[in-house]
Amino acid sequence: MTEIKQIILDKYFERDNGMPDPNQFEITTCKFDENQKMEKDHIMIKLEYVSVDPYLRARMTSKKTFVDPFKLHDPINSGCVAKVLKSTSDRFKEGDHVSGYFDWKEIQVVKVVKEILMADPNIAPLSAYLGICGMPGVTAYLGTTLIGKPKKGETLVVNAAAGAVGTVVGQIGKIYGLRVVGICGSDEKANSLVNDFHFDAGLNYHSPTYANDLKNACPNGIDIFWENVGGEVSDPILLLLNVRARVACCGAISVYNKKVTDDIGQRAQYIVFEKRITMQGFLVFEYSDEEYKDAFQHLSKWLKEGKIIEKHVMNNGFDQIIPSFIKLYETKNKNIGKVIIKL
Repeated sequence: MTEIKQIILDKYFERDNGMPDPNQFEITTCKFDENQKMEKDHIMIKLEYVSVDPYLRARMTSKKTFVDPFKLHDPINSGCVAKVLKSTSDRFKEGDHVSGYFDWKEIQVVKVVKEILMADPNIAPLSAYLGICGMPGVTAYLGTTLIGKPKKGETLVVNAAAGAVGTVVGQIGKIYGLRVVGICGSDEKANSLVNDFHFDAGLNYHSPTYANDLKNACPNGIDIFWENVGGEVSDPILLLLNVRARVACCGAISVYNKKVTDDIGQRAQYIVFEKRITMQGFLVFEYSDEEYKDAFQHLSKWLKEGKIIEKHVMNNGFDQIIPSFIKLYETKNKNIGKVIIKL
């Protein structure tokens, strides 16, 4: 028997209670039998990399939102990369690396389902399966290509641009020949968007001249708006949307920690009507296996060719999972790219 760590959700934390609280989590230890007999089509895995993502906040409330809530006193789960220790599956063998949604539990036995995929380090670095070649990258590809419908020469604006999804959205935009403007929370991040990810402009929304800076960065208006934030950050963007602009609504992190009814600001309906704008919310989990495969093939190819780069924040150790998650919501955090915990 081996003693292992796991992280459970100890109590729900409703969205109107503000920032996530470390006290809602509990790190516990339990005994794990590595010699246990496994049923057919199961694998025993050891976590190697853990992803923390903003959407997990919505699963920590007692109410169903766009995702189901976690069960109290059960381990939390998220996107992870793990090494196969034992297998009774024809798909995987001992020593393989796999990506999937696994519990925050150091060692575990899971049933092999179609969502568990091979993470081949010869195709991409293992950490990339949680970033560019994982859920964030696939989200960026499908939203940009299927909702954004990019045409060469158009202008794309993405907020939370220095995050795991935003950095990929912008780079895909450049591949498609777009003018790309990224909005983020610091001058350091804005500089990185231009210098590291080759955006045409990077803007700090904390700047007192933000609205005017945005107008100057988009002299021909905005054709595609990738929405990750909502709230006051997005209000000036709506005013610059062109006729028949497309808006891909991927998230609204500005209201994840408060009631939706408290998010009162500029109304979009007249602008949408006047400009005949298409505004669509979407969840990457609702796309087909074929669309996911197409996204992975493009992203892994571009990564190998150097057309897109991966930049991430790598924190080390199981005990860093909770602090890394909470830091996602600090408006002045210094994270650029995907936040990953290496175990």
